[in-house]
Amino acid sequence: MRSSPDIQDKSALIRAILHSVISNMLRIPYILNLLILVPVVFTLFVQPDAMRAVFGPGLDDSPTLRPLVASLWFGVLVCSLVALGAPARFWPLLLFQVVYKAAYLAVHVIPLLLRDGAGAVPVGVSATFALIVLVWPFFIWQALQADAQSG
Repeated sequence: MRSSPDIQDKSALIRAILHSVISNMLRIPYILNLLILVPVVFTLFVQPDAMRAVFGPGLDDSPTLRPLVASLWFGVLVCSLVALGAPARFWPLLLFQVVYKAAYLAVHVIPLLLRDGAGAVPVGVSATFALIVLVWPFFIWQALQADAQSG
């Protein structure tokens, strides 16, 4: 039994709307990256005691580590800006963020929390990293689903 042209048109319209919604939704993590990283990267590049501002008062500034971290995050920032044009294709950037942030939480934050208590944990960066580790996989999955449907 063949579908009528009217049903096919509605089906195509629904697919187009879903594609548009998913594509726009996939921009969310990249926009959030931009909102988070613009002030952080700027601070790291120009403020000598920026490591304390970003990672908490327990961390001394490092003239070598600060520009390294700033450069890494600047790379994520630039890739996030480019990703706004084709968000589904840039899912590996989100995966990279999940991996290195989960590693930081696992090898630094959790042991620090267990050893020295919540007061020793850099709250801002740790909370941001934890949120990204929990939420970005949803966007990665959406990107993979969109990629599978388009190709």
